[in-house]
Amino acid sequence: MTEERKTELGLIIRAEIEKIISKLEDLKSFTEPVAPDNAIGRISRMDAINNKTIFDASQRNLKTRMVQLDQSLKRLNDDDFGICIQCRQSIPFERMKIRPEIRFCAKCFKNHP
Repeated sequence: MTEERKTELGLIIRAEIEKIISKLEDLKSFTEPVAPDNAIGRISRMDAINNKTIFDASQRNLKTRMVQLDQSLKRLNDDDFGICIQCRQSIPFERMKIRPEIRFCAKCFKNHP
């Protein structure tokens, strides 16, 4: 992978991390515990608890992706960055631009358990 492409991916990764940080800040208020003495009614409380569960899952997924992006940023200058860890073929640059944290080519990702 050329230095220009690595630089472009570095910018993409940093921008994605910034977006995730912003989304995590937005989710923070939605993932606070639902107080049992909250006078919102039984059904509304159940909905609030269900929504909290969904927001918690979103938060976990975002944190996981942020860790993966951070690891990709650290590996950006490695010789094997952009190389599939299974078949050792080059991962297409367009795929890397969409998901820079990906470590498999499309074929190996499809067959990966």
